[in-house]
Amino acid sequence: MGHSLTDRAANLPSQRILTPLVLLAALALGSSCVSKAKYDEALAEIKFYQRSNHDLESAMGPIEAENERLRGELALSGSPTEASINEDIDARLAELRDLMGGMGTAPGDVEIIGVEGGYGLRLTDAILFDSGSATIKPDGRELLLKLAAEINHKPYARIWVRGHTDSDPVAKPETKQRFPNGNIELSADRAIAVAVLLGKEGGVTEDKIVVAGFGPGSPVVPNTSAENKRRNRRVEIYVLDEGAAGSE
Repeated sequence: MGHSLTDRAANLPSQRILTPLVLLAALALGSSCVSKAKYDEALAEIKFYQRSNHDLESAMGPIEAENERLRGELALSGSPTEASINEDIDARLAELRDLMGGMGTAPGDVEIIGVEGGYGLRLTDAILFDSGSATIKPDGRELLLKLAAEINHKPYARIWVRGHTDSDPVAKPETKQRFPNGNIELSADRAIAVAVLLGKEGGVTEDKIVVAGFGPGSPVVPNTSAENKRRNRRVEIYVLDEGAAGSE
């Protein structure tokens, strides 16, 4: 006959195992060319792969959902890219701009961006902290509490609070005493201070907050001028909306 029954099965489309009815028809057509033992062997093999395919399809749903959730969070754990703005995100960002604009912040001290599945804010350290300190200033506290109220206005899945510094090493003796591990410790302590305020005083769900200190490791611009360094000394807050990217 030229080709065995198992050869024919191997040449079937790889995306899906044929239904039992079609498989049996194929076996019946070739049964005159194979022994009963070969027939039973091929049938058992087909049933095995059919069961395996069913098990794989059952397992793929949860895996794909988890992958989508992790992709959403990975975007926030690395360097988030701006999302294409739809009407809902645009309205949310407009509200945030109005809120931040009423706080009397200097131009460039607050940057509001849309990210995939939510929104983000970049706050320069000057509006939150004194130089070399991780204690939030009164004006910064007021701003963060208003932001917490805005966050609580809509269900959210995860909030990232990330601290950043410029590339200049900690040099002042009093600052080195407070942060003996340098910029990485300073950035982490500032992120922790913001996260604690959002949770303890702002009512944001604490177990949904993730904190990270990046030190000088993730600048938004090269540290080649005083202005660029000012922009790199910042705290970023990213809010992943509930239901976005297959979130929990």
